[in-house]
Amino acid sequence: MELPTVLFLLFVSVQSKLHIFDAKVTKIPAQKGTRIYFLTNGNEANLTLFTVKAEKSQIDTNIFAFSVPQADGSLNPLVVTADNDTVFVTRPDGDTTPVTLFQDRVTENLNVFPVFENSALQFKAGKNVYFAVDKPNGKILTIQNLKVDRQKDGYLRAYSGVPGDLIPEPYLFFTSDVYTDITFYQQLDIPINEFSLDPVFDGVSYTVGFGYLTITLQSSGLIMSPEFPITQQPSDMSFNVNRNGDEDISLHMNTYFYRSLSYNTEITVRFGFGVENVQSFPSELNGRLGASGKINSVEVSSIGAYALQYWTNSTATNSEGSTIPAGQGTTPSIITTTNSSYFISNSLSILTLIVSLLIGC
Repeated sequence: MELPTVLFLLFVSVQSKLHIFDAKVTKIPAQKGTRIYFLTNGNEANLTLFTVKAEKSQIDTNIFAFSVPQADGSLNPLVVTADNDTVFVTRPDGDTTPVTLFQDRVTENLNVFPVFENSALQFKAGKNVYFAVDKPNGKILTIQNLKVDRQKDGYLRAYSGVPGDLIPEPYLFFTSDVYTDITFYQQLDIPINEFSLDPVFDGVSYTVGFGYLTITLQSSGLIMSPEFPITQQPSDMSFNVNRNGDEDISLHMNTYFYRSLSYNTEITVRFGFGVENVQSFPSELNGRLGASGKINSVEVSSIGAYALQYWTNSTATNSEGSTIPAGQGTTPSIITTTNSSYFISNSLSILTLIVSLLIGC
């Protein structure tokens, strides 16, 4: 969903339905307990002219007070207190302030956050939903400095969209459960307009805001195609690998695709000595990729959506800091898994195998 720059659009999620309105007066049927959140980067002078009325709930106000974030960055909702009520939202003549309205009645422990250009939103316990209300040039939504303390039952799962989306439904693109030994992620790239995080415990910390696309793979993170999960536009992305000098690198990737559409995603790992290995992953299956050697770069090419959760380390040590047995990780190699049971198949190309033999001589 795009936040408009000219039109006043209201997005209304009623339990499992999403409606889009473009009108001077918006009529919203609502039940007792319905929470309505107003997301906008408009100014006070304009927002105080937007009226909100509901007769049974005795609501007669404007949207400004409900569009100003609290100290932690989340919004206070307007709450409907009567059953079978109707909320009327009216914008003034000639006003073009962009406003997004999110309505929810069933999600427990819900926190709704507008994300502005300079936002640095911290962890808050509950189901957290984030909306990009600004569009800073060249930047995307990101989660930075994600820490997961498993001794405090910390975990994190992230989904595209918001509760109530139907086409598509909120779609998983990250889970800290995938790599149990990884407790820190430098940056998750999220080049979409809304996403949500599952309820988490106190063993998690992070910062949500705007940042730049990843161009060099760090120790751990997430890369994602624009408009995940339903885009069918060709996407080719290239990433350098962060390593020191001539050291060997171990790379691990876990893939997320939109399984309702059929397409392939190719991941090319480029080593030194001009060696490269191309792996093709079908969208219908789970997939993991493991590579080791003198990795220089990684390229991803697809006509569909993908999110790739990854981590890297020196092949001299594994993720727990212990030494890898001698003879492992000294030549270019690829291991992939492409189904739900993670059946392992050796996918080393002949070219890579020949070069590996030469290096090993």
